[in-house]
Amino acid sequence: MTSSIVRFAALIIVFCLVSTAAQAQRRQRQAAATQLQNGQVWESPAVALEYRIDRNWSFHLDTQLRFDQNMSRLRTLQVRPGFEYALSPNWALAAGYVQFTRYLPGARQSRGPFQDILHRSRIEGLPIVARWRWEELFFDDSRLLVRTRALAGVRIPLWRSPWELAMSNEVFINVGTDRPTRTAGFAQNHAYVGFGRQLSAWAKGSFGYELDSIRRLNGSFLNEHNIKLNLAFSLN
Repeated sequence: MTSSIVRFAALIIVFCLVSTAAQAQRRQRQAAATQLQNGQVWESPAVALEYRIDRNWSFHLDTQLRFDQNMSRLRTLQVRPGFEYALSPNWALAAGYVQFTRYLPGARQSRGPFQDILHRSRIEGLPIVARWRWEELFFDDSRLLVRTRALAGVRIPLWRSPWELAMSNEVFINVGTDRPTRTAGFAQNHAYVGFGRQLSAWAKGSFGYELDSIRRLNGSFLNEHNIKLNLAFSLN
């Protein structure tokens, strides 16, 4: 128990340092506006923490950063704390809060609650996960975006090695918005493929590629390429 608390405290300190550095970089960002272009490549490291409170309840903290291609500038920071309640071995509910901080000049910040329904199971021995998420995002110009997200994923063990192949797809649908730059209906699609493995009894790592297709107001699509590195820690 003591070692779990020490690991938790250490990771929280690291998270606070990263957040402080991100805020400092935001204050020093260039004044010139940066336009998003089709085909841009981003590097997106992420850290996930899980702490089991009891048999049913657990606390989760997900943090994701997005840098430009040469890692010279931080573009976005996403922080998502939440609690999960297991209804059964396969079904769970979750709820929490998300903060999106964007460092592009002129970009709006957003924050708000989210709610999840999760299903975890196996098909022919392969671990699968399905998640339905509802988000209400409030922007700093007092506008609102309500959207839903549906994710499905599978993990495939690679022979007898400790590695596994992970594939997932997530669809974003705007349910309601009063923002002039967004419309209701299909908004984004995130397709991911990568490799992962258990690093220790309490840590897991993965890396992969994600294609983000974002629908523009004129109906065309903006494609973004994400190189992803994920670390997940269990604090129990």
